[in-house]
Amino acid sequence: MTATMGVAATFSQSDARANGVAIGRDARALGQDVVLEPFVNIDRDTSWDRGFNTFGEDPLLTGQTGAQEIKGIQSQGVMAQVKHYIAYDGSMNVTVDSQTLHEIYLQPFADAVNAGVSSVMCSYNVINGYQACDNSQTLNDILRNELGFKGFVTSDWHGTYGATNLNAGVDMEMPGGTYFTMAALKNALATGSIQLSRVNEAVGRILYEMDRFGLLTGSSKHSVTAENTAADEATVLKTAQDAATLLKNDDSALPLTSHDLSSLTVIGPGAGQTIATNSGGEAAGGLLSQQPSALATIKAETAGTGAHLTYAVADELTGAPIPASYFTTNGHPGLTRTDSHGATISDPQVNFTSTNGAALRAGSTYSWTGDLNITTAGAYWLNIQSLGAIGALVVDGNTLTTVGAGFRPTPRYGVVHPTDGNAPTATTDGLANGRTLVPLGAGAHTLKIVETPDVSGRPVQIRLNWVTPHMQQANHDAAVAAAAAAKTAVVFAWNTGGDDLSAPLPDNQDQLITDIAAVNPHTIVVLQSGQPTAMPWLSKVKAVVEAWYGGDQAGVAQAEVLLGRVNPAGRLPFTWPTTLDQEVAHQAAHPERTSNGVDTTGAVCGPRGGGPHASSVCKTTYSEGIDVGYRFYDSANETPLFPFGYGLSYTSFSYSDLDVSRAAADGGLRASFKVTNTGSVAGDAVPQVYLGAPSTVPAGVQFAPKALAGYDRVHLAAGASTWVTIGVPVRQLQYWSDVSGWTKALGTRKLVVGGNEHDTALTTSITVK
Repeated sequence: MTATMGVAATFSQSDARANGVAIGRDARALGQDVVLEPFVNIDRDTSWDRGFNTFGEDPLLTGQTGAQEIKGIQSQGVMAQVKHYIAYDGSMNVTVDSQTLHEIYLQPFADAVNAGVSSVMCSYNVINGYQACDNSQTLNDILRNELGFKGFVTSDWHGTYGATNLNAGVDMEMPGGTYFTMAALKNALATGSIQLSRVNEAVGRILYEMDRFGLLTGSSKHSVTAENTAADEATVLKTAQDAATLLKNDDSALPLTSHDLSSLTVIGPGAGQTIATNSGGEAAGGLLSQQPSALATIKAETAGTGAHLTYAVADELTGAPIPASYFTTNGHPGLTRTDSHGATISDPQVNFTSTNGAALRAGSTYSWTGDLNITTAGAYWLNIQSLGAIGALVVDGNTLTTVGAGFRPTPRYGVVHPTDGNAPTATTDGLANGRTLVPLGAGAHTLKIVETPDVSGRPVQIRLNWVTPHMQQANHDAAVAAAAAAKTAVVFAWNTGGDDLSAPLPDNQDQLITDIAAVNPHTIVVLQSGQPTAMPWLSKVKAVVEAWYGGDQAGVAQAEVLLGRVNPAGRLPFTWPTTLDQEVAHQAAHPERTSNGVDTTGAVCGPRGGGPHASSVCKTTYSEGIDVGYRFYDSANETPLFPFGYGLSYTSFSYSDLDVSRAAADGGLRASFKVTNTGSVAGDAVPQVYLGAPSTVPAGVQFAPKALAGYDRVHLAAGASTWVTIGVPVRQLQYWSDVSGWTKALGTRKLVVGGNEHDTALTTSITVK
């Protein structure tokens, strides 16, 4: 599937719902009753390594996208669980004022409740002094009483702190077996710390949702059944197409012309394989057989047209088997293999795959020991690769990486789940790929490889590959030479799921792009990432497409965007800073806004760490209030690299004839206007409505300079026009008051319609009465 941030970039509620349908359909085929989706936390800090899982920085976009995904999932008879409740962005001890909590962090959960979500997952963090899963104010007072949630609440994995979490509003402990066991509950009942009525209430909420989804009739199937994936593939393809966001297109470098195609070089592993995020245990790499590459698609769609394409991998991710001549054991050639019974034999190298006909018996367990003898000092990529097994690589006593493929039970999750390597794609022959760049001096280095089978029942495949310093330089030089010889160069770059604007692209890709642009002035970059990425080469390339993590059909979608078969219309669901310190969570003048560092227990704080039972020393104060994302940039007069809602097109649009009227149904507004495609090709317009602060702001109330109030996505043929009406919900006209609740902000307010948060194509003043 397209990663969550990519779904948000479509600015399409129909795409969000279709993704939900596909997720629900697949979950049902896998015998699952609950899907742990959607992830509706606000992307307050784009250095958060799980930010790519969110729908971005805006609560309206996040809430509406999440609500549609919930409706799609639950339409397939599967319960959706919205997470992580609440104010969770990697910071572990959050202080937040009530207005900000309601208007920014609570809104997506309110939309989820209104969409009928079955379950809510409480988060790991502390909120205003209380653990999220032990916080009666947020769980009982707000979620239950204020929002009217009727479903059940579970903890995040190992996020409970005692049986008394029941009193705070938690109904189910996940993964279970610690505080909500029969023995623990009996003891808590005996001591009076919980009441039987609360136990019954929790059970009743769970049974209510099970009955709602027909799970009490005995007809629920918890086995895997075959499913035709054609519908899923169509959804993934359309989402990847709709998500593609054109960030730069100088001199109309895109789409590619016949001139470009007559001498085109395509560069990077992401052109030949699908790139997937490798951040977190919830990632999956998919199957190569279901992932047409961008390179293959371009070749297929330009066959017979006179196109001439070359390909340079530049950044070799799979590598090559380490030759036998580099291994010794006690001075003798080869490595010692030991089986589970202690029997030993000598192997010349570790290269046991189906490709070379040497896969090992399913269920077998082996280890290899010996020396790796390096002749030339340098930084070597050492890749442990496997399928049907979990492989661990230890060099000089240091465990470098553990890689698994297929399925395995793990104590971390308490469930069977798919695992993969740390590379952004599988090997070219479909093995999970664990890569580590290791500085090795000349001489012998002790080596140990441990292989244990997973529960898939597949033959065990295990291999040790490398990419030497010489191979790395040769690949880089070959890519630059290919670019110099071509009229146009397209570089497919990638980042990890834990993107960080302060860090360069992995594998020295920034230097690669810089070197290519230096020899080819017609260089185009296709970037596959999930958060803002540093682009020091931006001024040196002609065009940039943010393709996100597009899923199995990403290669097809990327090729179609490059060739002009698809006109990109994705929009940024976050503000793209020029530098990380522009962000609200990284302002040097406000250190209280970030919890980066290490607490007194040694636990890592901030967006790079924190989990169950993280120390309360990891503190963050949301002193910016409601000024999150673009609101902060506007309030602080900061100019980002790209504004929220930004994205270019191969055509152009104009907006006219704005009319704003009151919506009788809910007291909100209707903004109607004409959109015209003024260009020469068909495309999608993504009009956005923003509402400014009232002319008179009540004392003590926060207002952003402007905030997203509605949006739409419409397709128009070249030269065509259409009328668009976008509803502004009454909630967007209100602010939260602890005294009066949701209160309409009276007075004159500015309403703006445009193609992004900085665009003021249409502006009018409205009077709210």
